[in-house]
Amino acid sequence: MIPVLTVGGVAIQTRGLVMLVAFWLAFQVVDWAARRVDLDPDDFWNAGLVAFLAGMLGARLGYVVQFWPIYRASPTTALALNVRDMSWPVGVLVGLLVLAGWLYRAGIPLRRAADVLSIGLAVAWAVAGVGAFLSGDAYGTPTTMPWGVELWGARRHPVQLYEALAGVAVAVWLWRRLDRRPFDGWLAVVGAALMAGGRLVVEAFRATSALVAGEYRLRQLQMWLIVLGALALLAWLEREGKAESDDSAEARKEVVP
Repeated sequence: MIPVLTVGGVAIQTRGLVMLVAFWLAFQVVDWAARRVDLDPDDFWNAGLVAFLAGMLGARLGYVVQFWPIYRASPTTALALNVRDMSWPVGVLVGLLVLAGWLYRAGIPLRRAADVLSIGLAVAWAVAGVGAFLSGDAYGTPTTMPWGVELWGARRHPVQLYEALAGVAVAVWLWRRLDRRPFDGWLAVVGAALMAGGRLVVEAFRATSALVAGEYRLRQLQMWLIVLGALALLAWLEREGKAESDDSAEARKEVVP
């Protein structure tokens, strides 16, 4: 594991460095995907940069608010940047809201934009898995499999790399389906279900999972909700699309002399 890199006497947290790589690589893929569906990639770069900064600020503020009794005695420590001292759910939510708002103001069709962004999200998920492996975070359960890695006094599942492979597989599948999606938004919903399903499977090998009622993995329960929600949304979108097609067909019949 390489939690810290020392370059020229300066210590750099591997996880933070990988986060920057994940952002750049994800939006580079989004750039390519946007061109394939006739969207301006510059809109995504601009929106992505603002959303990234807003997400980082939101994650930091969320963490400070959550642990305010600690920071009350020394408020200036809240300004220290450490990727471990972040409330990532808050950061992701803030980033997504800012991203959607920016794209909406730019006049980008949000459903088509979501299809493009889903591929980048899968890429970022894959890179984040590599970052977690390098830092030793979110490690796996003990195993006797030959591909296990030595970590924290035991041979463990490289669950972070399982996650990275799942991200790559989802990204490749979404990329191949980009030109064959039946309607705008379809790829984003299916991508969400695939990523949640992948995380659902991977989580079974993670040793750091939070438990509910002493035996149920909280993250798996959350992923089940996302999968079920995505399937319900997909069914609704398909019904809506069919209804619009039927209305268009009826309108064409009425204008035929």
